[in-house]
Amino acid sequence: MREPLDVARYIFMNDEDELRSGWRVLAFFFFFIVAVSLLVALTKIFAILFPSLRPLLNGQPESDLLSRNGMIALYVDNLRNLAAAIIASGVSARLLERRSSASIGFKLHRGWVRDFLLGSAMGAAALAIAVGIAAAAGAITFGVQTRSIAILSQGFLITFFFFLIAAATEELVFRGFPFQALVHNLGGVAAIAITSVVFGLAHVANPSSSAFSTINTILAGVWLGLAYLITRSLWLATALHFSWNFAMVFIFGLPVSGLTSLNELAWLRGSIDAPAWISGGSYGPEGGAAATAALILSTLVIWKSGLFKPSDEMLLAIQHGKREPAFTSIHPEKQ
Repeated sequence: MREPLDVARYIFMNDEDELRSGWRVLAFFFFFIVAVSLLVALTKIFAILFPSLRPLLNGQPESDLLSRNGMIALYVDNLRNLAAAIIASGVSARLLERRSSASIGFKLHRGWVRDFLLGSAMGAAALAIAVGIAAAAGAITFGVQTRSIAILSQGFLITFFFFLIAAATEELVFRGFPFQALVHNLGGVAAIAITSVVFGLAHVANPSSSAFSTINTILAGVWLGLAYLITRSLWLATALHFSWNFAMVFIFGLPVSGLTSLNELAWLRGSIDAPAWISGGSYGPEGGAAATAALILSTLVIWKSGLFKPSDEMLLAIQHGKREPAFTSIHPEKQ
């Protein structure tokens, strides 16, 4: 009787008396799916109890997306996903690793505002470099879509918060608890490799995706994973992610990962021309070599510049079980 129990324990548990990292990752996604399902069910109940809210809660057809009801429905869906990611992260951290929910990455630690603001500037700058390269090659041209301050103000607010919420959700899912569980037990290189490939594959179903766009998305996963490892919080990664997408849509009016649903709110209207291997074609800049160059450059700046480091608060907050394996030569004194 003893031997089968030992085998089962070896399969499921590590020497820290925690589930092995792979099982913890699967548990997170189980909690996430359950949370999404419960929140969807709750939304449907509200729609039944309050018929006047039904158009706002049950979504809108693509052609009606930019109507008032369509935009509210889009935000409801976005916020529902964020809430599910927060719930799954909190349950996983507390139950599986005996650490606080804030340690996943949105703790208001010393320097978080600086990380977020500087990351926002760097994400937008990286996107501007990609667009600049494509424009210099004649692969992207621009025209002013609107000069109305009122329309631009409305578009700014809608796209700003939409992409901020979406980025926070994706960072919790891809650089949050699952990534951190892998870092703790396998090291940063393995964690970045695994999650970046999954991040790339998660965008394969997007309109006009290609092998080039998938490679770039994997590279973006490396960019964002490194941002977490250097700071041990999600503020920098979320800022990079959000500002890249926000600048792509609101400023330049270009497709973001093949999606154009919010481009009517943009200041400029981008037109994508050949060669597609530079511009990204209808997928947007993320599908071309201009984005590859910008992502590599931005990754190197974040890695080598010394602008970012983990706070002592976060290094303490993420601790559980044994000391993590070395993952990078950055800030070795913090290991």
